[in-house]
Amino acid sequence: MTYQEMKVTIAGNSLTQFGKRILISQIQFSTLEAIFEVDEAVQRKLDLNRRTEIREFIIDSVSEGDFYFSPFIFSSRGAIQEVPVGGELPPGSKIYILDGQHRTYALISAISHLRARKETEEEIGNFPEAAKLQNQIDKLKTYPVTIQIYLNLETHEERQLFNDINTKRKEPHNGLVMKYDQRDEYAELTRNIARILESKMEIETTLSRITVSCTALTTLTIMRRCLIALFEGNVTAKTGKANYGEITKTEIINTATAFFESWLEIFPKKMTDRTTFTSGYSGIQIALAQAIHQLHKHHEIPYEEAINHMLHLKKACTWKHDDALYSHIYDPLKKRVKNHSTTNAIQKTALAFKRKIEQEGGWLHDSK
Repeated sequence: MTYQEMKVTIAGNSLTQFGKRILISQIQFSTLEAIFEVDEAVQRKLDLNRRTEIREFIIDSVSEGDFYFSPFIFSSRGAIQEVPVGGELPPGSKIYILDGQHRTYALISAISHLRARKETEEEIGNFPEAAKLQNQIDKLKTYPVTIQIYLNLETHEERQLFNDINTKRKEPHNGLVMKYDQRDEYAELTRNIARILESKMEIETTLSRITVSCTALTTLTIMRRCLIALFEGNVTAKTGKANYGEITKTEIINTATAFFESWLEIFPKKMTDRTTFTSGYSGIQIALAQAIHQLHKHHEIPYEEAINHMLHLKKACTWKHDDALYSHIYDPLKKRVKNHSTTNAIQKTALAFKRKIEQEGGWLHDSK
């Protein structure tokens, strides 16, 4: 993009789509930031939580490598004039966001946060870190954004297009995200562990949920949640950078593999029979992972030792729906566990597993 006589020249290609002229281009984010506008009559209100989530993803990604966004969509409302090299935007004119508002504001917020961190590092004399942050800022300012600009839409057509984009577009479900997402550390670890275990247990690799009649023991999505509970003790939804503590990459792989392999030792032979046993339920599997995390932390023992103590559950738990360990989630009328995957239920089940393991292992423990 060049500036001539205060006009912004946007290099790109024009085409007609559904009878509407569109300019397709790729520009640096710093330039886009200077020429975009939001019309609240067309756009929805900014979701601050969504902006924060995308900002954290951007900051994590830019510190380690690249990240990718789908094209942003704008309307020029007749301001852009087509020229042989693309289009010209007159001085003072703007292009209006139809799709990409949260990504745009997340990029602005990420740059602001990095600048604040850079100033802090400079003030304490950590100039190498400040230089690293400046490189990240520069990378975001020059980040190439692919844009599609509708040249002559009416306001009501913008509203219709915005509505179509946000109601007809379907986000990929968690199962597909788990299968292909290259940005999520826990997703990548889960896929690696699943490959190791594929000859030992059946794992559903596409669906995020499995039915009572499914023959798979677990899914990639549930395994990911188990790993977060195992290493961080967190049973709620988590995005962003993984926190494995001080353990090495090899220890992470070995610990995760050992945890899932232990299921084959402690679960009943018909472990996928969900009408009889709870071993195939997501809430029970995640609770086991959190119980191991609690043993590791509470008793200050290695993960390997904590996982070995799970063998106490082989005899101490029947894994049937009416087992005493599930009294907090058992429905006597339906004769099965219910609401087992809520945060509160998982935490209570994890505590029940932990106490049973401590009891069977002869540990002295407090009432926590």
